[in-house]
Amino acid sequence: MGFDAERSARIAAMQETARPIWEATGDTDALQQFLKDNGCHGVEAVFVTMGLLNCDLAEAQRAFFSAPCRDAERRFHNRAMDLLEEASDSDA
Repeated sequence: MGFDAERSARIAAMQETARPIWEATGDTDALQQFLKDNGCHGVEAVFVTMGLLNCDLAEAQRAFFSAPCRDAERRFHNRAMDLLEEASDSDA
């Protein structure tokens, strides 16, 4: 997935900022809390997580959505998915 130069730079900078937290703790919840506390949310947080954990998108999303501090994002995502499913069911 390509990003514009500004977003790519933000992701790279946050990876380097968060690297000591990840290396010190190895805890995805602590990593997500750090990212949230430092204004890194959504897609950018998932891509920072991918880079630090050296993992695929699915694993990074699991780390993101399973973190207690990401409860609001998880609930929003789940509600959006429910609404999409309801809309597709009503089209049938």
